[in-house]
Amino acid sequence: MSSKSDASTKILGFKYQEMVALKECFEAKDGTKIYLECLGDVSDGETSTEVKHSIKDDKKLIDTHIDFWKTLSNIITEYDTFRFYDKFILHTTAEIKTGSIFEKWKELNKTDKKKKILAVTSNDTIKAYYNNVKAFDKKELENLLDKFEIKDKQLSAKEYYKDILLEHPVVTNPILPKDREEFICSIFGYLSFQLVTGKDYTWTIDIDSFKENFRSCAKKYQIEDLSFPISNATKDSVSKNNFHFVKALEDIGYDRKIGRSMDNYLRANESRIKMIETRTSLYENLDSFDDEIKDFTLELKDSHIDQITEQCDTNEKSKRFFDDSIIQVSSKTKIEGVTNTRSYYPKGRLLHNVEIKAIDINLKSEYESK
Repeated sequence: MSSKSDASTKILGFKYQEMVALKECFEAKDGTKIYLECLGDVSDGETSTEVKHSIKDDKKLIDTHIDFWKTLSNIITEYDTFRFYDKFILHTTAEIKTGSIFEKWKELNKTDKKKKILAVTSNDTIKAYYNNVKAFDKKELENLLDKFEIKDKQLSAKEYYKDILLEHPVVTNPILPKDREEFICSIFGYLSFQLVTGKDYTWTIDIDSFKENFRSCAKKYQIEDLSFPISNATKDSVSKNNFHFVKALEDIGYDRKIGRSMDNYLRANESRIKMIETRTSLYENLDSFDDEIKDFTLELKDSHIDQITEQCDTNEKSKRFFDDSIIQVSSKTKIEGVTNTRSYYPKGRLLHNVEIKAIDINLKSEYESK
């Protein structure tokens, strides 16, 4: 390999780090930060990831592979900083070699991991790193290895870019396929700019700023929101005996609500199917909507439980809770990427949460357990 080609592969390795960091940015929580080339190749303050890339398809992770030993040694050298981290990850395109100490790594306990790595015969390539590991406190080494994960056979740069970044839901939801590469390139530019402008040249990505920039860039390529598909499904097409939420209504003596509830549940379910069939990328948004309905209803439930006294009829209180929930969620029609959502949809998704037993509309048991 020529020196120019060698330099290119090294640069590609750095770019690969940025790709992994970008995926972390896509998935990071509000108010957090992502660090590059600081606290590991990629870090969020709780997990430190070392990213290793090779253009060789047949590269194996062997007992004396420098990527492992250097990563472990670096953590030990900075252990005062890393002591309270939850996880350390070696993200590598290499494949764990059959018969190596890394085989079935996930299944090994921390003591067995320690025994295996300390039994390795060192060589000139890993000598300094090996000695640093061997000199480390054995109890602390076990604790470190307990948090150490190896993600082998990861996609190489081209495949990671194509299959992970371009196909990530945060990209596919708002951006048309023809615009995704141009959009991703603009986001890469933002990441690089944070190094140029970083304080003391520390490469830090503030997630709140990242998301604001992401939304700003996305506006240029935004897919039009999907018009909500109306369903005309009715209870006549299925037996009510098949549903848990029907039994829940019967248990509180609210049989007269079953018919309308069946309609809302079935219509919402059919509309959800139509939305996913039309735009698969909405799947995550629709799941998030269900979670929001659940969280809201459970908070409302707490307020109803607080009003129960020993003299109360809990069935009547359960009915009031159900009615209040249906009324209040009916206005929650905002789904990201969808317009003109009908009120039956949030009602039906509330009933979906009852169906999967994420919400119990019967207040009696929870009042008694207070």
